Amino acid sequence: MELKFSNDLDSAKRLDEIMNSYSGRDRGSILTDEHSLAATLVLLEHGRIIVTEHVYPYDQDIQGDSEMMEVYSELARETHWKRLSHTEIERIRINALRQMRQEGKPFYDGEFICWREGRAFAHCGNLNLPQLLLYLAGHEQAERFYLFTYPYWTEDHTAKYYRFDLSETAIKGAEIYRESIWEKLRQASQASDVFPTFPRLEDDSVSPS
Repeated sequence: MELKFSNDLDSAKRLDEIMNSYSGRDRGSILTDEHSLAATLVLLEHGRIIVTEHVYPYDQDIQGDSEMMEVYSELARETHWKRLSHTEIERIRINALRQMRQEGKPFYDGEFICWREGRAFAHCGNLNLPQLLLYLAGHEQAERFYLFTYPYWTEDHTAKYYRFDLSETAIKGAEIYRESIWEKLRQASQASDVFPTFPRLEDDSVSPS
């Protein structure tokens, strides 16, 4: 099912629910950064990013699948993940890897699981828009992003993931966003009240003998 977004509060709230479905200390909000939110909603409204919702069968006993556990364990060596922790996030990640197995062998890049030399990437957990946009700005080859949300199980144990199809314009938009962030940092660095310059000590000008 394709999702429709526009540059309004209802769309912002819907996107926020998708990007932050996990409870806990890492739960954030896309609403706190108006710049990245506006950039993303424009790309969504004009079809430069297309989001579709997908339901998949969630296996709560997936840690008994030796094949998928081998894939997960090999990938986990590249990450900060705790291996064999038998936590919910571990089951979610393994389920995600099962859904993505047609993409080939995964590797880890930053906070994302990647396939096909980075043309496809995925995330399990909460995610803020600056993190996503800055990643896109540095990965021109990216074509699809998959976000596996927290599985609110139904009686038939289904869960949802969201697929973001990315156009070249979406990557360019992310690059423009990154440039705007750098420009803000350059401007801030010139403001003495933000980055104060410290007076030189008299000894600073004395060369060592």
